[in-house]
Amino acid sequence: SSPRRQYLQRVATSTIQAHEIAMMASPAWSAMRQPLPLLLQTFQGLSTENEDFWFPACAYFSRESYPAGTVLYHEGDVPRAFYLLESGMLRAGYDLPQGRYFELIVAGRPCGELPFFSDTRRTATVKAERDCVTWCLTGVQWKSLQENEPRIARELLTVSLKLTTERMDSITSYVLTMAA
Repeated sequence: SSPRRQYLQRVATSTIQAHEIAMMASPAWSAMRQPLPLLLQTFQGLSTENEDFWFPACAYFSRESYPAGTVLYHEGDVPRAFYLLESGMLRAGYDLPQGRYFELIVAGRPCGELPFFSDTRRTATVKAERDCVTWCLTGVQWKSLQENEPRIARELLTVSLKLTTERMDSITSYVLTMAA
């Protein structure tokens, strides 16, 4: 850990904290109970559906807290949940042929969507960088959502594919930069 890296980490952390406060204090979302504001924030710009559409999905998510340092899952694990990060920060570590790649996942962002929805092994190890609150959709809850709310389940899959595209673009850029 170089002084520059430590400085960048501190700047990123303080910026993220300010962003979390600003996003969750939004007047439109302040009267809503979690996880609805989080769903709307995470899916903003990726879905045209509104809060009335997403409201039934809230019953399928459960709140979980993770102290800093907790590993949510390891690379190669069978996925047990899809996560939406309400607060805190997660760090995803990828072992690539070009070297290790790290990604910080901040409040209002998803985690673990591709392996969860594709029923494939985890591609990264994810650890809580700071104390975190997540809203989780487990495999059992996902099956129930598909049976009881098929329109919401389809839209969630569509949004997840868009989110995965964003993440893969970032990783691909890293790999191409390292290969050059």
